Amino acid sequence: MHRILFSIGSFYIYSYGVMIALAFIVGILLAMKEAKRKGENPERIVDLSLFVILGGIIGGRVGHVILHLDYYAQNWIRIFYFRQGGLAFLSGFILAFLLGSWYVKHHKLPFWKYTDIAAPSIALGLAIARIGCFLNGCCFGVVSEKYGIRFPSLHQPPVYLRQLTDGLITSSSSHTLPVIPTQLYSSLKGFLIFLILIWLQKKERYDGFLFLSFLLFYSMGRFIVEFFRFSEEDYLFYNLNLTQIFCLGSFCLALILMNLLKRRGQGIRKDIKEI
Repeated sequence: MHRILFSIGSFYIYSYGVMIALAFIVGILLAMKEAKRKGENPERIVDLSLFVILGGIIGGRVGHVILHLDYYAQNWIRIFYFRQGGLAFLSGFILAFLLGSWYVKHHKLPFWKYTDIAAPSIALGLAIARIGCFLNGCCFGVVSEKYGIRFPSLHQPPVYLRQLTDGLITSSSSHTLPVIPTQLYSSLKGFLIFLILIWLQKKERYDGFLFLSFLLFYSMGRFIVEFFRFSEEDYLFYNLNLTQIFCLGSFCLALILMNLLKRRGQGIRKDIKEI
């Protein structure tokens, strides 16, 4: 809706970049507060966040470029136009998780405890970042006259360029065809998961419970949103795309890990009682 917030000379400040930066800042501050509450050094969060941010940006960009190879093949320099948008959450999350895990293991920190510290920050950061997607006009939904909204052609947002390429609108169109605002659905999902995790903090049963709860709720929400989101992915199985299959896999994995960690926690408590 407002892809460019303002400009300083010929330098444009994109709303997407601002919201991504805000998401990281808020997430780090929240994680530092949570680390202190759990008896961990907040300064560790600052160091850890450098690896997480690096993984999120590089992984997210690589995933986005792979999904839009035709667009970037025309001009490879566009790959480095981060401010204009284009980060795939899942690929960014995976690389950020791997780099963050390496840091935690390297410094011999309690792995699952740190995932719990990060979980609310991830949910809140995602909610903020998706607002940036809405302002940028990316990650949009399918065309819907009844439930959709129109994006203006100003600054040619991704939804406008996509419909122009597909022949749904012409270069003289002032607005796009109405599309379902899946960005806002995803943002609302992030805020809801954040609130649920804050509530679940009072009911934590074992380290890893909060993070795996996030993984469960995110997987369910993303799986549903994908039915309304415009996707260039091929359908692989029963009209499900790769993202939805990944969500099913992560949902099952979270359930399995929850069961294993719960049993391990019960075993530790039993040993303590026997002592």
